[in-house]
Amino acid sequence: MANSDRNDDVRLSRLAVRIVAGLIAPIALILTIGGGLLVLLGGSAYYLLAGLMIAAAAIFLWRGDRRGAWVYSAMLAATLVWACWETGGDPWALAPRIIGPAVVGLLLLLPAVRRGYGAPPIHRGWFLGGGVLMLLLFAGGAWLSQPVATDHAAAWPAAAPASEWRQWGNGAGGDRFAAATQISPANVARLQPAWSFETGAKPRPGGAGALAFEATPVKVGNRLFLCSPHNVIFALDATTGRQLWRFDPRTKDMGHAFANCRGVAYHAFADAAAPCGERIYSATIDARLIAIDARTGAPCRDFGRDGEVALADGIGNYASVLYYVTSTPVVSGNVVITGSYGLDGQKMDQPSGVVRGYDLASGKPVWAFDPADPERGTPKARYAPGTPNMWSVASSDEKLGLVYLPFGVATPDFFGGHRSPGAERFSNAIVAVDNRTGRPRWTFQTVHHDLWDYDVAAQPVLTDIRVGNRMVPALVSVSKTGQSFILDRATGQPLSPVVEKPVPQGAAPGDWTAPTQPFSVAMPAFGAPPLTEATMWGLTPIDQLWCRIAFRKMRYDGPFTPPRQDWSIQYPGSAGGVNWGSISIDRQRRIMIVNSTNMPSLNHLISAKEVQALGLAPMGTPGQKPSLERFRLGVPQTGAPYGAQNHMFLSPLGVPCIQPPFGTLSAVDLDSRKLLWSQPIGMADSMGPMGIPSRLPFTIGLPTLGGSITTASGLTFIASTPDHRLRAVETATGRLLWQTRLPASANATPMTYVGDDGRQYLVIAAGGSAALASNERNVLVAYALPQVSRR
Repeated sequence: MANSDRNDDVRLSRLAVRIVAGLIAPIALILTIGGGLLVLLGGSAYYLLAGLMIAAAAIFLWRGDRRGAWVYSAMLAATLVWACWETGGDPWALAPRIIGPAVVGLLLLLPAVRRGYGAPPIHRGWFLGGGVLMLLLFAGGAWLSQPVATDHAAAWPAAAPASEWRQWGNGAGGDRFAAATQISPANVARLQPAWSFETGAKPRPGGAGALAFEATPVKVGNRLFLCSPHNVIFALDATTGRQLWRFDPRTKDMGHAFANCRGVAYHAFADAAAPCGERIYSATIDARLIAIDARTGAPCRDFGRDGEVALADGIGNYASVLYYVTSTPVVSGNVVITGSYGLDGQKMDQPSGVVRGYDLASGKPVWAFDPADPERGTPKARYAPGTPNMWSVASSDEKLGLVYLPFGVATPDFFGGHRSPGAERFSNAIVAVDNRTGRPRWTFQTVHHDLWDYDVAAQPVLTDIRVGNRMVPALVSVSKTGQSFILDRATGQPLSPVVEKPVPQGAAPGDWTAPTQPFSVAMPAFGAPPLTEATMWGLTPIDQLWCRIAFRKMRYDGPFTPPRQDWSIQYPGSAGGVNWGSISIDRQRRIMIVNSTNMPSLNHLISAKEVQALGLAPMGTPGQKPSLERFRLGVPQTGAPYGAQNHMFLSPLGVPCIQPPFGTLSAVDLDSRKLLWSQPIGMADSMGPMGIPSRLPFTIGLPTLGGSITTASGLTFIASTPDHRLRAVETATGRLLWQTRLPASANATPMTYVGDDGRQYLVIAAGGSAALASNERNVLVAYALPQVSRR
């Protein structure tokens, strides 16, 4: 009986070790074949060698030979040495290299498996077990000790509390700095929900499939003003969140892919107590500019026609999806100014990008900056199509009488062989125009002959910069390319050196590339460390190998690699770098806060025949319903020789092919131009293979969309990542002081103010991701200190 039991144990042990051998044999085959291909492409030999060693281990184990465990142990030891050498010990870079092999190694320590390959008592798995344990502890320890790089911590006196937030960026210059000090590093951890408000916005039948609640409210008196994705305007009590009034402009979003409204503008006339003496201005997703009485929510009937201006006037016939507004208007001088947005890459002659200023009282057009006729200034009956537009938010200097317009690229984004001189001059440029006439004073171009959709997405931020012994009124623009340009805002001349550097050449036939691009060489760059094969990532050695092969197969010549009909890597990707959330500046500490995305794109120009085969046509064409799925197929660029495909660079498991962080939060000393600290922002628990949340409680760094604010007490508040979190960090050091989970992800910029009750409130719009069409609850959430703890 004992012998029978012993024989059963032997059979089970042999079966167990053969199961393990059978599991690792396919891994060995994939690594050997894929590794061989990678070597042929000029890549690392590690995967080929590891595959061969695992194959040998599998053969030995199948035979019940203990040498299989020793070979696998040697592979683990070699993997650890190689991984540390290649990554420098970065924890997330180590993960796909060592955790998978270590987990397989654990299987070889199971008692039944050990008996199957004849491990003697003296063996006890100490070598293999020690190697596996060392790998796991190394990875875990590295995760738990991610450093924050700091040079110094400043200590500055606090300013007096501020009670209002009158513009989208809390000032015409958009620096997003609040003088409020009640919430401080000492007590921020005690923040708690004070109130919340839901807009009730939901997708409409036949309308936009993705809603983006990205509004930053403005606060005047004890009232908050904000807009929903469908441009419904709300006035709320700033201390309770109670709705005071609601105005529904009944926007039409039929045929739109996205619906969003990032904010409204406020203006008070000299006789503010008169009807419509205080006004809210909103530009809509169906191309109207609306004026509302800030006290009652009633339309100001003397503005335009019954309270609204048709922005379509002068634009001509167009599909609604190609011309609308998502960003807040800007008030400067006696005008309210708005640009426009249109879906990228649809056709060459998309509607004009004209920017217009309307009389604050009457709504009559006062001036127009038309990139096709820039010196004219006065409005005209028709504007030429195909010019670059301003879809982001302008900033204003009333003293200089200038408005700073951030322009995108002329359509259709990924091909520029047809562009007019005006389109070439103003694409990707910051244009300073006179706020009385609309005529340009100066232009600074951030990208020449853009072929990558590198719009100037961020609002230009106005601040003062130390130059020698004097302070100079300046403008700071951080671009999708990750460059930080500091300009004299009176003249447009760089205050920090900008150097034209040679960039890769060789555009598609019919197009051309600029020989150089501007680089701000004395400022830190964001979102674009050089890509190498070693920076490729994945969740396992297998999908990391896939990414490395893909990297070797595709064309990548560094920044500004031009798109052609083969696949190429664009880095930073079309989202940046820095996007519309812009930057914030702590006026007292003179620190600039930057949240940036580190994600490459894959570019590919496709022929007209391929465009037709994919069924691509400009959105708005009958039968072309905008959707995320259609965007992923590509864009037609009708009228150009090529359509285009622009995708995220993902592994077969749906995770980025570039190693983390995918998003960072950084601080720059504006006096020394030095990086103070930079760290990943965003938790890994919300991401995982095939979109399945991993629930891992580690910081990984996620793509950011939305902006930050700073306060006089030394805090930076930011959400911006798709992990449902709002955070407070110490501005001087980057130290995380508080975070809370939101009812939805927040792709908006927070704001803060002191209410009539004397409490400082922190407010954020949470509504999920438009890019993922998550359509979560649209909730405005306010936080404050407990009343008993406000000191």
